[in-house]
Amino acid sequence: MAILLTACSQASAANPSIEEQAWMSSAHSDVDSSSFTYWDEDEPLEIPVECAKCHSTPGYLDFLGVDGTQPGQVDQPAATGTTIECEACHDEAAEAKDFSTMPSGLEITGLDQEPNCIECHQGRASALDVLEAVSGLPADEVNTELILPKIHNNPAGATFYGTQAKGGGEYPQYPYAAKFYHGFDTCATCHDSHNLELRVDKCGACHLGATTLEGVRNIRLSRIDYDGDGDISEGLAGEIETMLEKLLFTVQLYAALTEEADLISYDGGFVTESGDEYTTWTPSLLQAAYNYQYAAEDPGAYSHNPAYIMQLLFDSIDELGGSTRGMTRPRTTQ
Repeated sequence: MAILLTACSQASAANPSIEEQAWMSSAHSDVDSSSFTYWDEDEPLEIPVECAKCHSTPGYLDFLGVDGTQPGQVDQPAATGTTIECEACHDEAAEAKDFSTMPSGLEITGLDQEPNCIECHQGRASALDVLEAVSGLPADEVNTELILPKIHNNPAGATFYGTQAKGGGEYPQYPYAAKFYHGFDTCATCHDSHNLELRVDKCGACHLGATTLEGVRNIRLSRIDYDGDGDISEGLAGEIETMLEKLLFTVQLYAALTEEADLISYDGGFVTESGDEYTTWTPSLLQAAYNYQYAAEDPGAYSHNPAYIMQLLFDSIDELGGSTRGMTRPRTTQ
């Protein structure tokens, strides 16, 4: 792939700063990643409008309106050959940006450092997509016209803001947690903005033993047994993992017991026994499966907004007819 010689690559080749060196070790600079090379064999050789915002520097600058076009949208395909480079986040328009529009269409305002992170780390679907898909349909009847809304990418930004962003497939009859306030209110507070790594030293300042990634995964905020497995010493990551397992079991049991529905499994996406894309959805199954996918696609959900994620998982198990015996739904306090 022919890499464009940008400001980042020029500076890095000459005398890279600490920040530039950090960026060069990050996924944002990985010139061989499929995130930036997926379109290299296409004809014409370009990144489509719907992908360019998050998979190229010129695409994001187009989204910001730096090229003189309307901000908030990408107007033309982007050239291949870039990654997410310095000017994508350090352009004046990027630094002045203080809001982000979520896939639900809801706008989160008054943001500080995180809008540019959230624009590409918010997923590509929302609760509203799910509710629109199932609206007015019999809850437990197979409808082969239903299509599972795909998250596509880590929805961390939407998860962080919970019901304010409505990234998860919320059930209208239940309340859900809003933004997870715990003293770390921007992406860059917890993640190095250049190498993207988790800044575990920040966690260890308040949480004993949280000096490694595994230590952070072992953080828990209370002695409540959310997943019902009797273990109140495991971290919130463990609680969520067990709830995911219970939801997947419930999804599979529901499909097995539903007339005309194929058996279902999950392998980075929901598939049939033969490995084909799953198509025999009922509205109930679609919403629960969406929430499984949503939680599974955010590996940091335990720190981004554990209450919101566990509420989605608990409600999905319950609404699909699974057992929540011994489990506890997190309270909504905000």
